[in-house]
Amino acid sequence: MGAPLNVANVRERLNTRRLGAKFHYFAELTSTNSYARKLAENGAEEGEVVIAESQTQGRGRLGRRWESPPLANLYFSVILRPALAPAHAPQITLMAAVALAETVGSLIAQAPTIKWPNDILVEGKKLAGVLTEAACGSERIEYVILGIGVNVNYRIDSMAPEIRQRATSIADLTQRGVDREGLLLRLIQALDRCYGELEEAGFETLRPRWEAYFSLRGRRVRVELLDQVLTGRARGIERDGALVLEDDHGVLHSIYAGDVIPLET
Repeated sequence: MGAPLNVANVRERLNTRRLGAKFHYFAELTSTNSYARKLAENGAEEGEVVIAESQTQGRGRLGRRWESPPLANLYFSVILRPALAPAHAPQITLMAAVALAETVGSLIAQAPTIKWPNDILVEGKKLAGVLTEAACGSERIEYVILGIGVNVNYRIDSMAPEIRQRATSIADLTQRGVDREGLLLRLIQALDRCYGELEEAGFETLRPRWEAYFSLRGRRVRVELLDQVLTGRARGIERDGALVLEDDHGVLHSIYAGDVIPLET
């Protein structure tokens, strides 16, 4: 078991424009996203960070559980109040995936990939994920809660048997322990930089970098939507971040929400 994070030390070393001005640190929470949402609803400022050493009800996308053992990984949420139209809210997830992939990619020898829209995989196993939850009015975004989970020092032999075949960690990939404070510092600075690019220049500036990590281009996939299942080839993403799927009849579909499952053929 590792040592608790010294968030005051992280805060002092941060060099950011908007993110990380204030930290809310907890030994345990049900979910950092849930706590951050309460703060946002009560007027918390943009850039406030909620971080917990463990979560009892950590959540991934589509209601899945995110395993959150104590003092091993990073679980944090950032309150954003972006100057974006509500239609562009999904781009926050894609922006965060770029920041995550670039940061963890600098620490490991293996090449990370992005599984649309929010998972960071290494050699097909999940290393990190993004969970965004937005509150939007008709004209503007009230706030976005950007949740990040990274498997840092969570060794495979400590994982539950049911996730060992589909999860990995930085420590397992590098075969050494990782400084969580240093990683948190680098991640928040990368998020701050990419978030600024998104607001100031739009997703088009980030899109080539996202596409460079996209491993499913040209591959056959199954996309599970709320009310249907589509099968075809992933062709990339549109300017607004939607996944482009060419089905088996050659029809192009824009996918804004769904679960993408790679197929063998």
